[in-house]
Amino acid sequence: MHHHLDIYAYTNGLRHLHPKQKLIFAIASLLFTFFAHPLVQSLLWLWLSLWILGYARIPWRVYFTLLATVAVFWLVSLPGLVVQIIPTETLRASGQVVLSDISLMGWSLFISAEKLHQGLTVGLRTIVASTCLLLILLTTPFPALLAVAERWGVPAFVLDVLMLMYRYIFTLLETAFTLQLAQRARGGYQRRSRWLFSVSLLAAQLLQQSLHRYQAIQLALVSRGFQGPFRVLRPCTYTYSQRYGLEVLIGGSALLLLNTVMV
Repeated sequence: MHHHLDIYAYTNGLRHLHPKQKLIFAIASLLFTFFAHPLVQSLLWLWLSLWILGYARIPWRVYFTLLATVAVFWLVSLPGLVVQIIPTETLRASGQVVLSDISLMGWSLFISAEKLHQGLTVGLRTIVASTCLLLILLTTPFPALLAVAERWGVPAFVLDVLMLMYRYIFTLLETAFTLQLAQRARGGYQRRSRWLFSVSLLAAQLLQQSLHRYQAIQLALVSRGFQGPFRVLRPCTYTYSQRYGLEVLIGGSALLLLNTVMV
């Protein structure tokens, strides 16, 4: 199974840029997103998209598929953000701008303009924040991130847990792919009823196979007398770029100034 996201992290156009430089830019952008004006957030998203699609040369289908996945989770949570239910008399006395409402037995289910605006604001912030994380995910190999975290003084046991989680994610994906391929070869997804049964069987087998492979990894470590932190290959071929650093400095200052004016 090809782990496409990991492949892009090793083959993108920004692979030689120092991970610390990319990480500082992404973290600063993420923190800026939490208090920036919506228009400034939109400009920041366009800038980050330029880095991902233009500089890193990540395929646009991959990028927008990942953003669409994030948007689906936001859309699922949107009704809980914008839909309210209160007594009808309370709604009339509140003077809220109601976009749509349904009244039944003295209660009103409604969507107000204020809550809809808040929901859209949360959606925009979610997309921009996710783009900050995608910049790191798609352009920086995980061992390089661990090396930066180690230099920043992150405890060794935290790095070990992250390494195990990273390994387990790919183990989980490979197991799911193998099981689903076996089910499709046996016609497991031809009918709707068969599809539901195949999905439930896949979930059960996935848990069992994943636990088995995790126990195998644990047994392999114990049998070799493993002690201490994990060691991985961390090539030192990264360089700092004055050009990208200057762009971040000028662009970040411009967005910060624009946000100050608009707020």
